[in-house]
Amino acid sequence: MARRWGTVLCLVVALFTVASPVNSAFAQTEQTPPSTFDVLQKQALQWAASAPAFQGKTLHVAPLDGRITVQSCQQNLQFEQPFPGQPSVRVRCAQPQWQLFVTLNQGSEPAVVSRNGTVAPTLHKVLVPKELLKRGTYLNAAMFNVAEMPAAGMESQLISDPKLIANMELVRDLTPSTPLRTFDVKTAVLVKRGQEVQVTAGEGQGFSITMRAESLQDGGLGEQIRLKNSESGRSLTAVITGPNTARVR
Repeated sequence: MARRWGTVLCLVVALFTVASPVNSAFAQTEQTPPSTFDVLQKQALQWAASAPAFQGKTLHVAPLDGRITVQSCQQNLQFEQPFPGQPSVRVRCAQPQWQLFVTLNQGSEPAVVSRNGTVAPTLHKVLVPKELLKRGTYLNAAMFNVAEMPAAGMESQLISDPKLIANMELVRDLTPSTPLRTFDVKTAVLVKRGQEVQVTAGEGQGFSITMRAESLQDGGLGEQIRLKNSESGRSLTAVITGPNTARVR
């Protein structure tokens, strides 16, 4: 009898010994930290829940191009929608410094199957220049055609609405076969430091005066800049309304 109980006890110990690594493995799986992209998705959807353009919509973050690596951010990510009406959202990290664009889509886009049974690439509306455009060119809708082409991995970077390029300028050369993307443009500099600016004041208040001032910094449309009155030498701030023009609020 003692020998039988000894055998049973050895079997129980052996079973626990074999099971322990498995349980440990399950525990490690449950404690695996989320990936940096998972963190980005979570924070992006939290931000979108209170953003007017996305509020009340069911959204998901479109997958990124596999060549893009999302660095871990030591602070909360910052989000903004630089192109109104577009699902493209700019994500910024302060530490370490980086930025990228992601797309917030509603639902899922079904795959299109061609006649031979293969999945056809999804076509996207894009803006392509009619001719070679040089870096620094001020853009307008007449410079582009609207075309449809595959854009796998670039969905979040495409600009398809010609209205969105007003008061923008190119930061690199663009060939006729290349679609316009968000990182190809920046807000055009309409006033440069050291230039003379025509400044108006008093509009809508029953009077209007115009003065000449020297710009103390660069700026784009709608940006507030510092200037110096050319006659009195006093400093003032004004909002840029056009090329070398500004208005005191």
